[in-house]
Amino acid sequence: MNDRTILETPAPDKTPEFIGRVVATVSGALNADRIGAGRLAELRRMAWKEFPPSFWDFYLRNVPAAWREPEDRDNDKVDLAWASLLRAMAEAAPDPHRSDETFGAALAKTGYAEARFVRFLRAEDEDLARETRIAAAWLSGAGQKANWREPTELILGRIARGVRGLEIRSPNTVTHRLARDYFRVQAATS
Repeated sequence: MNDRTILETPAPDKTPEFIGRVVATVSGALNADRIGAGRLAELRRMAWKEFPPSFWDFYLRNVPAAWREPEDRDNDKVDLAWASLLRAMAEAAPDPHRSDETFGAALAKTGYAEARFVRFLRAEDEDLARETRIAAAWLSGAGQKANWREPTELILGRIARGVRGLEIRSPNTVTHRLARDYFRVQAATS
């Protein structure tokens, strides 16, 4: 058995590698010069289950339909997952993504507390959205960018769980990777 949430042959634009390109595109668009300072601020202020106009405008322009509407169907869980993710990424804007620095390693390098990191790994739903936002604010405050693929897969896997057509690694696989990277850096620096 492989570590994919959905065990189907994905469409070309839903391959696991494609999510990395989606994350990079979304990250690059999270810039006040591109979307406006007011829209970026509105994304940062979004509450759980809140979908302001700036969310819909950004989401529909920057997230490909295959990742918004898996199997060509609207899904509220997917919208909620992306809203949670965009809120967190907006916290670290502009352009919070750096492909060569894993999220777990970036947190460890900046001294992110182990207890807080473990809460992030264990969180579900609204708690996951909050813990991801806190981690993003921490990285932003430290001037550190990180690869957002794993937080994206974790949020999609845990908040939009059970949605057919999302080709991502399982949340267990993602948390394993995040923890390995975090604790590897901690071990190397102690």
